[in-house]
Amino acid sequence: MHKLTVIVAITLLALNPTWAQSRKAKSRPDAAITNAQELPPDLAALREAQRTWPGRPLCDDGGYRIRPCGLGAGGGGGM
Repeated sequence: MHKLTVIVAITLLALNPTWAQSRKAKSRPDAAITNAQELPPDLAALREAQRTWPGRPLCDDGGYRIRPCGLGAGGGGGM
């Protein structure tokens, strides 16, 4: 009886491999990518600046003011 149970179980697994695969830990390559709403404000501003000016070096003027470095000073003046 025990041999018959083992044979039936192996046959079922062979016919439906998704049962065996469903127990495996599935890796999610996009798990490291976070949603923009979950980012702190400074990183969200940096991410938006990278989308606006792709491939250009960015300068941070403080206060979430991020611009391409070639555009000149942020225009703050002095202290």
